[in-house]
Amino acid sequence: MDFTADLPVVQVRRAVMRRALIATDVPPRVALAMGDEPLLLRYTVGLFGYGLIGCAVTDAESCLRRLAEQPHGLLVCSDSLEGGDVLSLTATVKERRPQLKVIVIGTAPVQDPALVRAAWVDGLVAERDMTFRSGALQAAVLAALGGHHFRSASMRGLPVPAPISELSPRDYEILEGLADGLTDREIAERLMISPSTAKSYTKRLLQNMGARNRLQALVMALRQGLIRLR
Repeated sequence: MDFTADLPVVQVRRAVMRRALIATDVPPRVALAMGDEPLLLRYTVGLFGYGLIGCAVTDAESCLRRLAEQPHGLLVCSDSLEGGDVLSLTATVKERRPQLKVIVIGTAPVQDPALVRAAWVDGLVAERDMTFRSGALQAAVLAALGGHHFRSASMRGLPVPAPISELSPRDYEILEGLADGLTDREIAERLMISPSTAKSYTKRLLQNMGARNRLQALVMALRQGLIRLR
């Protein structure tokens, strides 16, 4: 296909997005975190240009360090990083800087259900939806800057699991144990059950929440207001 005629449209979209970022009350600085270096370079040069980029990294630790050094208004990251987990990364940055807008580019053939339903992700865009003519990523950025949530076409029809608020009383007891920093053995002692049973309950909790590990489950629960740190 010939996309030559679409190039001016792409340039206009880029200019509009840059103006929107500068005009809002968020810091006019963009952070990029993508595990694939060619993908990182493509968005650094092609989408935003060097002028607005304050952070260009491939791992979560470097991203958190850069975001702590200076304020950013927008974080665009891929769902695959060289180090760290995108769900925990985005939840952490939103906790620290609620004003920061977060856009995630979904490169995986099948998206993590927990990422699809993550309330703190302002925009989720499937890479396959990011064509010359769709303007999906630009639409996600503009929606986020306007205070709205955005899901690209491929993401809107995905089945979303039951809300994590639909947890059993036992699930909440396990969550409280995680919030207190307890191990499975210590949770077992608190609840007067065997360590193996506590381990099974913890595993079931992670499955119910769609979380990969204990930290991710705790972050998700805190963001949803299901528990509070004491």
